[in-house]
Amino acid sequence: MKTRFTTHATFQIERIYYASPERVFAAWSGRNAKARWYQPAEVFDFRIGGQEFSQGGPKGGPVFTFEAYYQEIVPNKRLVYSYSLDQGNTRISASISTIELMPTSEGTKLVFTEQGTFFDGHDTSEQREQGTKELLDLLGKSLGESNPDTFELVSRRKLDAPRNLVYRAWTEPELLAQWWGPHGFTNTFHTFNLRPEGVWEYTMHGPDGKDYPNRNVFQKIGPERIVLRHETFHHFTVTATFEEVDGGTEITFRQTLASKEDYDNLKPICEEGNEQNLDRLGSLLKRLLEQ
Repeated sequence: MKTRFTTHATFQIERIYYASPERVFAAWSGRNAKARWYQPAEVFDFRIGGQEFSQGGPKGGPVFTFEAYYQEIVPNKRLVYSYSLDQGNTRISASISTIELMPTSEGTKLVFTEQGTFFDGHDTSEQREQGTKELLDLLGKSLGESNPDTFELVSRRKLDAPRNLVYRAWTEPELLAQWWGPHGFTNTFHTFNLRPEGVWEYTMHGPDGKDYPNRNVFQKIGPERIVLRHETFHHFTVTATFEEVDGGTEITFRQTLASKEDYDNLKPICEEGNEQNLDRLGSLLKRLLEQ
């Protein structure tokens, strides 16, 4: 007969993120934002007493079931949830997790504390702590990077699609029009001349019904890098690089603003907008691969 036993443990992890507490909190409280770094949820009811439920795991490996209930929510300051984790049909742990957010001169200090009960040796506190560290690193990547000295905003994303398909999504106008811009936007392309110094003119239609004319000029075009110059309203350069990684593609989206004034004004808008842009690209690639 298998011996039954429990192990109790507490661990704490600290991270500094170069983003405001509001943005870090949104990475936990927004369904789409959390899916950038965590297993996408089948149920996401973000309120005190609400449930989060997801299932997933490595390809060819076991299926893990995460079921959480929110116990305390203080926007931009604190989040507490209890959760169980199953491997297949076996419950391997039950825990309570506390996330605390504190503003710093650099951005936000996050303190993650987990108090866990681990069952029958199926998991350990050390393994859980290491897995949580990796998730918090992914959370940091999902927030993007900013450099006030060079006026740059940088987003990075690992896409589960081959580089040639990612390149097609950037260079075929019928595909590009489906994902360019934040959530809720659509596009009408007027000119799309894919060559160095070629002009790309289009109108973005916002969810509020407003139209936003845009003009870009391509600087460099190739399967590893695309560079374009935005010439409407605020001027900036977008550099997208594509690197083959583990059967997928690592994309780096770098937006370089023309001045400190533009950087300060656009940073609060473009940080999240650029991440939503990559969300939409990822969704399109998934649909294309399923066809």
